[in-house]
Amino acid sequence: MPSHTNADHTWEDFWGANASVLIISAIVIIMIIVVFVVDRRWKNWQTKLEKVTGMMNESYAFSLNLVRHFMPSFKVAKYQFRGMRPKKTTASVEFENLGMDLKSGKRVLNGVTGKFEAGRMCAIMGPSGAGKTTFMNVLCGKATYGNMIGTMRINDKVTDPKELKGFMGFVPQDDIVHQDLTVREQIQFSVRLRGSTDLSKRRIEFITEDVLNVMQIDHIQNSIVGSVENRGISGGQRKRVNIGLELAAEPTLLFLDEPTSGLDSTSSLAVCLSLQKLCQLGMTSIMVIHQPRYSLFTLFDEVLLLGKGGETVFLGSSLDAKSYFESLGFEMPQNENPADWFMDVLSGEVSNNRISNFKPDMLFGWWRDRNSLELCGAGGHASLSQQFLSSDGLRSRTVTFEEDRAILCQKLEEEWNSVDRNKDGVMDSSELRELLAHCASCTPGEEVVRELMQRMTGNSGQAVTKKQFLDFLCGLSSDVAHDEVLKTLDAAGHGPNVRFISAKSKSIAELEGEEDDIESVTSSDASGANMSFDSSDPMQSYNSHRIVKTHRPGFVGQLRILMLRRIVQWWRMNQQRALFLGALSMGGLILAVLDGFITESPPWDSMTYLNLHTCLALLLSIFCLSVFGNDQPVFWRESASGINKTAYFNAKVLVNTMDIIIQTFLFTAVYYLVRQPLIPFWEFIIPFAFTAYVSSGWGYLVSTLVPPQHGPFVVSLISFVVCGLLGNPTSMSNFMTIKVMELTVSIASITRWTGQMSFIIAYSHLRPLPEDPRDSAMLSMYKEVFYSDESDPDHPYADPKFTHACVALVLMGWVLRVCSFFGLKYRNRAKQV
Repeated sequence: MPSHTNADHTWEDFWGANASVLIISAIVIIMIIVVFVVDRRWKNWQTKLEKVTGMMNESYAFSLNLVRHFMPSFKVAKYQFRGMRPKKTTASVEFENLGMDLKSGKRVLNGVTGKFEAGRMCAIMGPSGAGKTTFMNVLCGKATYGNMIGTMRINDKVTDPKELKGFMGFVPQDDIVHQDLTVREQIQFSVRLRGSTDLSKRRIEFITEDVLNVMQIDHIQNSIVGSVENRGISGGQRKRVNIGLELAAEPTLLFLDEPTSGLDSTSSLAVCLSLQKLCQLGMTSIMVIHQPRYSLFTLFDEVLLLGKGGETVFLGSSLDAKSYFESLGFEMPQNENPADWFMDVLSGEVSNNRISNFKPDMLFGWWRDRNSLELCGAGGHASLSQQFLSSDGLRSRTVTFEEDRAILCQKLEEEWNSVDRNKDGVMDSSELRELLAHCASCTPGEEVVRELMQRMTGNSGQAVTKKQFLDFLCGLSSDVAHDEVLKTLDAAGHGPNVRFISAKSKSIAELEGEEDDIESVTSSDASGANMSFDSSDPMQSYNSHRIVKTHRPGFVGQLRILMLRRIVQWWRMNQQRALFLGALSMGGLILAVLDGFITESPPWDSMTYLNLHTCLALLLSIFCLSVFGNDQPVFWRESASGINKTAYFNAKVLVNTMDIIIQTFLFTAVYYLVRQPLIPFWEFIIPFAFTAYVSSGWGYLVSTLVPPQHGPFVVSLISFVVCGLLGNPTSMSNFMTIKVMELTVSIASITRWTGQMSFIIAYSHLRPLPEDPRDSAMLSMYKEVFYSDESDPDHPYADPKFTHACVALVLMGWVLRVCSFFGLKYRNRAKQV
């Protein structure tokens, strides 16, 4: 059969025979449009949620004005939690003779004994070398670099630190966050991934709102976090996002590694005040902190001071630390920051008035002697708060909540007639709007009035009764909201949210019997008593020996969430994507011009396909390095928090497949349209698709094993070897004569198989009969290596060698992906604890 040439075909014939190019182009464009639409809808939803946040905060501000109008002295909460709730069970942490021996045998922590009570904000302080971070890592099970000594108890039960993962949060010192997500998206996805499976969409949004408001980042919620190169939010705001990611999971026990490092004193104070707010719900927070100002230092309920060598110097109330050191003979100069002075004492920089040859090691013995005296019942030191309460002269009676409510009720009775202008016994939306405008000296919007009406009466209420109005105002004294909207959601089954059980009216046995149905037990009644956590109230810490772990989404649930997150990130990578698409297009164009117009190589020449497949493999493997290489610290953090690694891996790979498809198609289409090889496009692209599939696997594998800065060099070397050298068709006959070399080439080389596939397809369509002896010899060599004598030119896909190539490439790509998964899972294992 005569050889086909380009002269035998017109452009009309070419386009008619290759309509598949247009069809695949349309599919790719539709895929991009779908992602664009999803991204637009996501952004519009986020913008709407930001407006809702502002409206809810404005509504609460107007609510506070209402209380101040009727009773200025009535105590109200600065912010009410609408999604978060008091802990069903709390966690106290007790440690006895806790120590740590490094693998070298050196002891860096020695005999630390004490207890952090539940619902407290606790600080660990000490000079450099005191073992502060080591102590916290031992408590939370992250000290994989040594052997733990001693005993740890959670709620008086001996516990292995590894068992804490289900109800623990850990905030790393470095601000490890997603650079290409907004502040709100960071928190929202954290709630979805780490929250309970029974959370409704409404409550997920409420929890997100709580974190944004408590951490004071609601005003930047739709700002991209950014990176060092592409600056987004400020360093202090980034630190709050870092903490908010853990708060979103509503941990019972929260560890923080230097959460105030890099912040000024004002920002540090704001962060600690936010954490203190969460402790009111029963969360126990334990943090390492460096030399805070005294106003911040006194916020901590308990402070552990460690000396050099990792032994205890003091453990107790922050208010008692100064008096303790003064009792030992130290004198603090006037106008000195006590927190700085403590560090100087621990470092031996302060002289002792009683002992001239004072050494810091003596502090350890003095603390042990003090504890021994307390255990014997002698010489105990009462805390400042105890001294204050025991002094009859300083004690004063406080007004109870019931008395406040009675006074507020009386005030409301006196002014109700002026509020209810039409005298129908209820207050409609217009009357409420007038009242709000009078109290705040500004007119609220219709959305604010509607929101308050719903909170007071429920979703369908049109008018507010006097009792509903009073209950709503009294409810503002609670740290946890319990308005009619939340009652309606609870009744509709949007997750258990029982805030209205009177704990004081039930026995411990009754409460334990209801623990499967009640998530939060409070010391308040339905009238709206304060809901904040009080660790001294036994009703709030019932069944405290067993902490209930959150039932998080499984593989399918996390895969869906992670894919949505990855799609959001995918669309924001357009700048990087455009760079690679430009490089691929240029590569395809240059190779097409060289092959078709300069070297004029035959369209069946395997060396042509070797160059094409090597170029595509190199560019795609470099592109795929970013899939796992850029987000390694984020993965380590999420892995430590219990994320499903299989779901994480598959979500990343599946979404990245869109890029692989687009880039492979573009590269192949550019070359195909310029070169015009007279082969149906959908067949021409098959070997390129296999090349992309396998080379992307190499990119994934290298990104999980090699540091990001070395990745491009490694994949370039791999592409050169497995594609350029081992797949060279002129050397293939030599490779096939040596069994070891044949096996190596067949296992490792991509182009050994894709070049064979391309030649079979080209030969079956072109049926070349070259006149040039050199071309004829080259064709004979290619047929000997790549073509089977049993092949039917009319059915190239039935060729055994074509089938073998497909199977080999599928297995190669699959094995590389499996190895990539295990590399991701087990590489840097210590950082995933």
